[in-house]
Amino acid sequence: MDAEVFHSLKNLTQGVAPLTELFRTDPSRSQWLTIDACGIHADFSRQRINKTLYEALLHSAEVVDVRASLRKMMAGDVLNVTEDRRVGHMALRAPATSSSLAQQASGQLERAKALADGVRSGAVCGVTGKQFATVINIGIGGSDLGPAMVTRALRRVANGPVVKFVSNIDAADLDEALHGAHPETTLFVVSSKTFTTLETMHNAERARRWVQASVPDWAHHFIAATSHAEVALNWGIQKDRCLEFFDWVGGRFSLSSVIGFPVICVIGGDQFSEFLGGMAEMDHHAVTTSTEHNLPLMHALMWWMNSALHSFPTVAVIPYSHDLSRLPAYLQQLVMESNGKSVGVDGRSVLGGTSPVVWGEAGTNGQHAFFQMLHQGTQVVPVEFVTTAASLGTDDAAHDLLFANVIAQSEALAAGRTHSEPHKSFEGNRPSSVIALDELSPRRLGSLIAMYEHSVAIQGWLMGINSFDQWGVELGKILAVNAATAIASGASRDEQTMTHPLLNWYVSIQKKMSRNQ
Repeated sequence: MDAEVFHSLKNLTQGVAPLTELFRTDPSRSQWLTIDACGIHADFSRQRINKTLYEALLHSAEVVDVRASLRKMMAGDVLNVTEDRRVGHMALRAPATSSSLAQQASGQLERAKALADGVRSGAVCGVTGKQFATVINIGIGGSDLGPAMVTRALRRVANGPVVKFVSNIDAADLDEALHGAHPETTLFVVSSKTFTTLETMHNAERARRWVQASVPDWAHHFIAATSHAEVALNWGIQKDRCLEFFDWVGGRFSLSSVIGFPVICVIGGDQFSEFLGGMAEMDHHAVTTSTEHNLPLMHALMWWMNSALHSFPTVAVIPYSHDLSRLPAYLQQLVMESNGKSVGVDGRSVLGGTSPVVWGEAGTNGQHAFFQMLHQGTQVVPVEFVTTAASLGTDDAAHDLLFANVIAQSEALAAGRTHSEPHKSFEGNRPSSVIALDELSPRRLGSLIAMYEHSVAIQGWLMGINSFDQWGVELGKILAVNAATAIASGASRDEQTMTHPLLNWYVSIQKKMSRNQ
């Protein structure tokens, strides 16, 4: 974005009156700051924005030509310019006839559905012929966070085997997943785009040894989801159990690909198609709807405004839904890995803040943990309340209380309270949004996730960065291999000047513990 335009927008934030004054002077505020789309009701009226700033933000989206970029993304154009890659995740849920990318994706998805339905029915089983009772997904990042979040969120429609997720290299993670499982009835899904990820492949090797100890023909108990099928085949995965996605799908945008295989095992192919249908519905809305009624675009403008213009460094995502409790963790990767950058596509430093720190916990639990800081702390933290109109449990009165807390907390943050005793006063004027689904169904969850995907991409275009690479992840991977090599050899190298005392301490303590065993 042009520096003059950016600074003009930033100056406009100085003239925004407190929220109580904005509501008093504009009774129609909730109308032009509320959008209904794809079963989602989004209320942005308690954000620090007035009509002048609102219109300037809409104009900035036009200047950056967000809608043209959305169309390019739908077409699978090369938008990941630093890696010269196409960005095609929208093709994963598009009709197979819409493009060559969609045709490729559809073919693999049908294979995944058939394989998952075979697991569910018992037609696909272990080498001893016993039906799989447990499916353990081994992956990390985008190969774990999305499927784990969706599996939990859609527990009410689950009717398949028990599915567990292992991501951490800490042995305790896989140990816990294996507890109570039996090799003859356990299926492992190794989910890795490259099939070389250090944590994933170490855990996969452990899982293979665990199966081999009881079932020598281990390959019947493994499925791969990867974009490097030849590597998976060389590792020993059978060809008919190797599911592929593609180089034009980023890991954090891969949930609607065969990476969703564990979800299909849990809810079935038909329900997963509903999930993809909700994503496709939001895709169509994002590409075709005018700027002021475009939900992902408006969501992106609010987040970008808070991080870049108001300079708020964090955002709390609070799902008032027990089933959506993993949403903050999923969004941490989607948002921060995508937009946690300081250099634009032109190689120059970015104007203003980029990705906020995303954090959160399910409400109402968070109210009794960190909401004190949200209301009266020295930092202003924008809050995103995510909830549902339909109850997800068996107690409608409890759900009414849950939604009442959303209303109360958003009002308290915005309006505050004046009290004669200073420690009982609330400053107010603290921004929040409410994102409410009419129900937490596969279709509505798909729409919600696609909304966040598009919002992240749009924020990146407004910032002038590439949301589809992740070079910041690579350096740590390289250094981890170097450190592991040093630990294995028992000595640090000269170039490890910053860490060699810690390395040497760890090696010495391991040797000491080994002698004492």
